[in-house]
Amino acid sequence: MALDATIALGAETAYGTAASTVDGYEGKGDSWKTTREFMESVGFRTGLQTARADRRRIVDMGGEGEIECDVLDAGAATLFASAFDRHESKPAGKTTAHTFTSASTGSGKSFTAEMVRPKASGGVTAFRHVGCVATTVELTQEVGSPLAVKVAFDFQTVTHGAAALAPVYPAEAFPFDWTAGVVEFKQPGASAYTPLDVTKWTISAESGLKTDRRFVRANPLKKVPVRAAVPTYEGSIEAEFDDSTLAFYEAFIAGTVLSARITYTGATKASDGKSSGLVIEAPAIQFTGDSPEASIDEITVMELPFRILDPGNADALKLVYAEPTPLAAGG
Repeated sequence: MALDATIALGAETAYGTAASTVDGYEGKGDSWKTTREFMESVGFRTGLQTARADRRRIVDMGGEGEIECDVLDAGAATLFASAFDRHESKPAGKTTAHTFTSASTGSGKSFTAEMVRPKASGGVTAFRHVGCVATTVELTQEVGSPLAVKVAFDFQTVTHGAAALAPVYPAEAFPFDWTAGVVEFKQPGASAYTPLDVTKWTISAESGLKTDRRFVRANPLKKVPVRAAVPTYEGSIEAEFDDSTLAFYEAFIAGTVLSARITYTGATKASDGKSSGLVIEAPAIQFTGDSPEASIDEITVMELPFRILDPGNADALKLVYAEPTPLAAGG
């Protein structure tokens, strides 16, 4: 049954070398799919009916998958580490603050993702995907739902049949829900951020990696992906149209560059009284549209997508995740 399915992620010491320890995540679906291509040779031949069985060869092309889950206020550090270029951890008493940022170069890190699937006949089979490198990440929050994250991965290859690794889960963790979040913006020249009432926000990143690095080298497996294009960081907000959001529409049509900050306070407490939490900062954003939209049966609303830009003197995108330590109690 589906209750026996698990998804876990662990850092590798080298690309394609399976991790020995993994953190468990409460995934929302199973999208991990392997890709195979068939190399086929066909030419003129007397009596040929179709492609011959001995002229086809299957090639392991790796595959893709994603981890989609609610963000808990403990235990999400490995997942965030896979999605950002840089990661620093600083213990402070009974709390550890993890700082994840964008950078001009990729991290070069890879991960192992193990998807354990239950069989109708009973028992489970563990599918171990190695050489997992994050290609996109998206954080989403809307009224009525927990904060959600989705990280898409490219992987080098997958094996199955070995005993499943034991995923580590936080001893206690709570989702960041919409009641705990604050979205703020700062206009150019302003000294402080101003909160804005939004009904939904998203932040996404595309890493610009080249993932099909294959060579004539007596080995079909790809090499570690490397950055080949400028990464793209984007977001959007949805809000009611009023005096405060009119200012953001005007910022859009003027091309104004603002700063954005999103803050969450978690429910998990460390033994020294410190709370878990999450903060996202983008010092330079520029709205790319749109106009307010009126309706005959709803309040006038406005959706404003934006680009996250390089401010030149700070990280383009930073996420600080604080969790109590120790955080693990096993599955």
